[in-house]
Amino acid sequence: MLRSHRLSYGNKEKRRSELTKILNYIHSGVFWFLMFFYSIIIVSVSRIVALFIKNKADKEKFYRKGARLWGSLLVDTSLVKVSVSGLENIPVGTSVIYTPNHQSYLDIFILLKILPVSFRFIAMRKLFRIPLVGYHITQAGFISLDRKDRKRSIKTIHLVVDLLEKNESFVIFPEGKLTKDGSVGEFGRGTSIIIQRSRKPVVPISIDGTFGVLPKGAWRLRPTEVRVNIGRPVRFEKYYVNVDKRTSLDLGGELRSIIVDLKG
Repeated sequence: MLRSHRLSYGNKEKRRSELTKILNYIHSGVFWFLMFFYSIIIVSVSRIVALFIKNKADKEKFYRKGARLWGSLLVDTSLVKVSVSGLENIPVGTSVIYTPNHQSYLDIFILLKILPVSFRFIAMRKLFRIPLVGYHITQAGFISLDRKDRKRSIKTIHLVVDLLEKNESFVIFPEGKLTKDGSVGEFGRGTSIIIQRSRKPVVPISIDGTFGVLPKGAWRLRPTEVRVNIGRPVRFEKYYVNVDKRTSLDLGGELRSIIVDLKG
């Protein structure tokens, strides 16, 4: 009798696991469908309304509001529970450089949802080739970065520094690509050079949990809790005078250590 009871219990657990897996597949399919649906609606409505906005800066801000709505809807659809700490550390009245680590494409949606101020992204060039999405983020004034094209990268850095001086804030992923194992990767020199040239405060951000939800190359979501920790603004003044390879790498290493500590 005892053996029969154990087999029955095991079968129940197996069926429950199979049902959970099926529901997970259904949820993931709904998520990607709604991502496509929201993209069509938000891009279409934004494009129509933007026809009546003449000022370029106002038009870009309007498109950024659309992007924030898009990100917020997708985070809600993902069923991911996001806990945020440190919002009070975001400076008021000045442009800043937000530097989060990069675990998943979900990071983009989460930042669009939680950051309470207007900002631009520096994003990988391939994102601008995605139908609908690429058009919208271009109109929103997000900046593309091609790490393989040195001349284009230099132009991008100059453009970003100029916009920072005009009180435009940016989110930049210093790793430049998604992590492969959830850890914080090495930081490229591009972000450091922007920090050195602009001399703007840096707001470090740690994101933990999105790798488990949607790692690189996956399509099936595994909703769980995601923790976002926003650190206090940092000024890397000792690296401002000399902008060379050594100082840029040292600045990147110091910034990485701060984010690793925030992540815990």
